[in-house]
Amino acid sequence: MKMKIVSALFFAVTAAFSVLLPRLLVAPFLAVVVFGIYGVARSAASHIDPLNDVPNAFRALLAAIGGYLITLDRVFIFPSLGIIFFCAALFLNDEYQRRTLDSVGRGRKGGSVALLGIDGSGKSSHAAVCGDWLRERGYLVTSMPFHRYLFVERLARISTSARGGSSPVRGPAGRRSGRNPIRPVLSLADNLILQLWSSIGSRAEGRVVIYDRFIWSTFIKYEALGYPVRPLSFLYLLPRPRTAIILDVPVDKSLNVIDGRGASHIHYPRGVLETERTRYLSIARRHGYPIIDATEAFDSVQLKIEQHLSALFPQVRGVRSS
Repeated sequence: MKMKIVSALFFAVTAAFSVLLPRLLVAPFLAVVVFGIYGVARSAASHIDPLNDVPNAFRALLAAIGGYLITLDRVFIFPSLGIIFFCAALFLNDEYQRRTLDSVGRGRKGGSVALLGIDGSGKSSHAAVCGDWLRERGYLVTSMPFHRYLFVERLARISTSARGGSSPVRGPAGRRSGRNPIRPVLSLADNLILQLWSSIGSRAEGRVVIYDRFIWSTFIKYEALGYPVRPLSFLYLLPRPRTAIILDVPVDKSLNVIDGRGASHIHYPRGVLETERTRYLSIARRHGYPIIDATEAFDSVQLKIEQHLSALFPQVRGVRSS
């Protein structure tokens, strides 16, 4: 709250100088410099990292720039930019900026990793181990299971009830009768929000997002089940992780693993899984993603995953792996 008030003051004072005392407009910007020097000096005197107060000075600078731009009413874009700069000064997270500065100083680069493959290929287990491995290398890690939704399940049930429908019935080829046509659209919106919310800013702050499945997985599943998703394919396949790894297993192994999970797990027909596997392999070849034989021993598969990721996420300076 304190920095919001300070930012608002810099915004208002700069706007007033721009309108009433344009020849002295440099004064509020000099005040920003003084504010920044004072904060750095205070941190140094308190034996705190001198860069700890740089985010506050940056927010004050954004507010001052916004206060100046909002007075330039001859061109519409300048006042609009002024409002954007002011909002950024109010809401830009200090901790995010500090993490970004720390990551830049230590050479830590974040990004997203998607583990893909049909059911039973070990995505969730390897995602958990990868998270621990990356943390040991000095990275901030967020694990995101993409088979969970924010809101689509509830809305889809409401839509199905409104249509007087019931649970979809699978045909012999894995196709569905009584499909809810709105569900793929809801899933697309849900997945896009989930991906943006989880990954935005991750590269700058040195955070690695590990996706257990990805937005592509939702499209591939719907396509294999016979939903009319082709018109949405561009939007579903547009997002790209920094890298993806395909864990490949034969359909027979997938079916055995699913059977071992009991009745609580959805049992997809062989045809659906075969269609999915073909799609994943096609995506891997098109984008140059590694395909790892996940029928090998778990440790062997994990080692191959780590070998691929080590080039993208090198050991962070000052961190020793156990």
